[in-house]
Amino acid sequence: MLQIETLVVGAVSTNCYLVSDGETLDAAIVDPGGGAERILSRIRANGLNVRYVFLTHGHFDHILALEEVRPGAAVVIHEKDAAYLRDRSLSAPFRGLSAPVTDADILARDGDAFRLGRYTVEVLHTPGHTPGSVCLRIPEAGGGREGVLFTGDTLFEDDCGRCDLPGGDYAAMLRSLRRLAALPGDYAVYPGHDVATTLQRERERNANMLEAASRA
Repeated sequence: MLQIETLVVGAVSTNCYLVSDGETLDAAIVDPGGGAERILSRIRANGLNVRYVFLTHGHFDHILALEEVRPGAAVVIHEKDAAYLRDRSLSAPFRGLSAPVTDADILARDGDAFRLGRYTVEVLHTPGHTPGSVCLRIPEAGGGREGVLFTGDTLFEDDCGRCDLPGGDYAAMLRSLRRLAALPGDYAVYPGHDVATTLQRERERNANMLEAASRA
């Protein structure tokens, strides 16, 4: 069974996810935005073998613990957000904030897939918040739905990610939301901040997603 543990970390309450195959204990970290020792403690407590660190995008609040948790794992970011890991003016566009300067191990593209135990993590390129923002889909997760989506700062309950920071593009965001809305069936949605939701709920109630659909 797919195991998902949510750790709320960092200065702006980022959702960091520990995702693992409960049988093989192969695992991934999604968006280590802080609290490195807490993340590592949960990994040790559960005997997880972390194979990947997936970054839904390159902003500081999703990467602050990256250097501490990456040993032994491959760091994955979309190729269009690679620059965010090397340029603090992009990753931390607020005065007084900082972020690690580093590189990823794998520059992903739309449609790339990664094996995690018995599961597959698929990369969906969903620009708007940043040029290389992605959602991560695990279609075999079950639980009464078609799977799970880790949506980073693309899709939240009743909202979407802000588009006024460097690289943001609201027109691109609407196209990304339209793409998510068009996925067949329902998905559990695990966003980069705030509470989990479902794709069907957002199709019905999310004003940004409804606007995206109206412009199709």
